[in-house]
Amino acid sequence: IEAAISASKICNKIKIITSNLENLGIMSCNPSIGGIGKSHLVKELELFGGIMPEASDYSRIHSKLLNYKKGESVHSLRYQIDRILYKNYILKILFLKKNILIEQNEINKIIRFKKKILIFNKLKFFNIAKIIIVCAGTFINSKIYIGKNIKALNKAEKKSISYSFKKINLFISKLKTGTPPRLDLNYLNYKKLSVQYSDYTISYGKNFNFNNNVKCFITNTDNKINNFIKKNIKNSSLFNLKFKSIGPRYCPSIEDKIFKFPNNKNHQIFLEPESYFSKEIYVNGLSNSLSYNIQKKLIKKILGIKKSYIIRYAYNIQYDYFDPRCLKISLNIKFANNIFLAGQINGTTGYEEASSQGFVAGINSARKILKLPLWKPKKWNSYIGVLLYDLTNFGIQEPYRIFTSKSDNRLFLRFDNAIFRLINISYYLGCLPIVKFKYYNSLIYKFYKNLINIRKIKLFDNFYLFKLIIIMSKYYGYIKKKYFK
Repeated sequence: IEAAISASKICNKIKIITSNLENLGIMSCNPSIGGIGKSHLVKELELFGGIMPEASDYSRIHSKLLNYKKGESVHSLRYQIDRILYKNYILKILFLKKNILIEQNEINKIIRFKKKILIFNKLKFFNIAKIIIVCAGTFINSKIYIGKNIKALNKAEKKSISYSFKKINLFISKLKTGTPPRLDLNYLNYKKLSVQYSDYTISYGKNFNFNNNVKCFITNTDNKINNFIKKNIKNSSLFNLKFKSIGPRYCPSIEDKIFKFPNNKNHQIFLEPESYFSKEIYVNGLSNSLSYNIQKKLIKKILGIKKSYIIRYAYNIQYDYFDPRCLKISLNIKFANNIFLAGQINGTTGYEEASSQGFVAGINSARKILKLPLWKPKKWNSYIGVLLYDLTNFGIQEPYRIFTSKSDNRLFLRFDNAIFRLINISYYLGCLPIVKFKYYNSLIYKFYKNLINIRKIKLFDNFYLFKLIIIMSKYYGYIKKKYFK
């Protein structure tokens, strides 16, 4: 989505080919945006004209400021999203764009022929493109595991896209991830659950009229539950099938938690609503790959949700990813310049990391078509730069997740100063229209004006403050001449 929208601002024709049109914009795992480090990426995306911040503000039902007792550099926002509103908003934006074409089809093969690319679908018809961006997520040559049950999403490996990329000598390996069960919220015992209330917004100046007061709840596991899982560990595909692939360290399954942290008697479980229009509740912290019967029994033992029913069962998914060290920092393949890769196909995890890569791939593919120099994000002035620098230089050993600790300049790369760092770059790339550019600059002007008024000093009374404002005005533009009178 981000790749198509960012490229459409520069290019005349973009085509999205998706296996299922109804899944565009769907949040297949936890419907949440932001978190530690992730919200920094979302804030930067807003300055680059991305759709994720706008859509998340439109569809938020709960928000929380994390690390507010710590320093400003680690302050982060986390939104709980209404997945139905979010998806509808995204589809509306995509369908309104005249230069974005959307086709529902399943791609089986990709062939490079001279300077063009042939994209074959399952009916053996093909599209011809100058440049393609592959954003296939976790659905390349993938299998879903629930206990001993295995469901292959691709009938044969030779029919998947990864087989096409093997022929151009890309290194392909496996990763895994999982998702928890979804419960019926009508049968929760709210008296035995602790409540999480809501606050704050992400975007600059956005005042959507949707309620932001939906409550989230917290419960815990105990020793009895831990022992129950240990007894039934044979029914877990994670342990029974002995996966060689690695899962996300910061979002482990409940089986992993119990075996890796045996001294912890309690593990927190967050109950997060998925939508105003749905009775599903996401059980964050209970990700597993246990069999159907064991999952039912497990739910009956947890405080506050004993009487609830499972709407969707938890599962594990194993999928192909390509080694990101084969990419330039502009996200095109080093030895195949007209193919860009973005998202979880590069070994990352999370919507925010995927959308950041999508934006970079989209803007660079459009610039390549126009024979303009490609944009290479810098790690000293953005978390997008940190993300791409780590991926393309060091590769991954586990699904990559952004954190503030990954940046050497984290005291400078704060959540609240993205507007100062990136507004000029965004305007230069053609991501921001002149109206938005002027609006954001007016916010910068107001900030400086309030800074002087609060401290009750004149400009020339403090040489260092005056010097700071002069430097910032030269670099970011737009400090009015009248202000310096």
